[in-house]
Amino acid sequence: MAEAQMISVTPELLGELLMNSGYRAEHRQDASGLPVIASATGGISFNIRLGNRALAPAEGFLDFTYLTVIKIDGDFTLERVNEWNRTKRFARLHRSDDFLVVDMDVIAAGGVTERHLRAGLELWDRLLQELVGWLRGETPAGAANAA
Repeated sequence: MAEAQMISVTPELLGELLMNSGYRAEHRQDASGLPVIASATGGISFNIRLGNRALAPAEGFLDFTYLTVIKIDGDFTLERVNEWNRTKRFARLHRSDDFLVVDMDVIAAGGVTERHLRAGLELWDRLLQELVGWLRGETPAGAANAA
């Protein structure tokens, strides 16, 4: 039997997905009142920011973004940022002042399954673990080449 598809997601659904996968899920709101879910993996904090609201009669949001911000000390060149972006397909890295920002969009519009959302979470987790090793110089950005 085919798994049911959803065309939008809610903060509650995403929080439940996180908790069922062994992550914490702390529900918050950003400055504009949009829901944000705070979590962490491997000591790296991240947020889920919900994007575009679904149109009635659907409820929830059509997309969301996984996002983490990492404080950096010293020089971190644009070449290094571009190295990550050249070798990773799903997550973007950019620099903002003394911070590195990593984000990955997930789109529910058009229909996705819960299994698809779990796979996106697993990919996000893997990307963050690879990022930590890459920042430490342990692996080249494209070493795993799957993400």
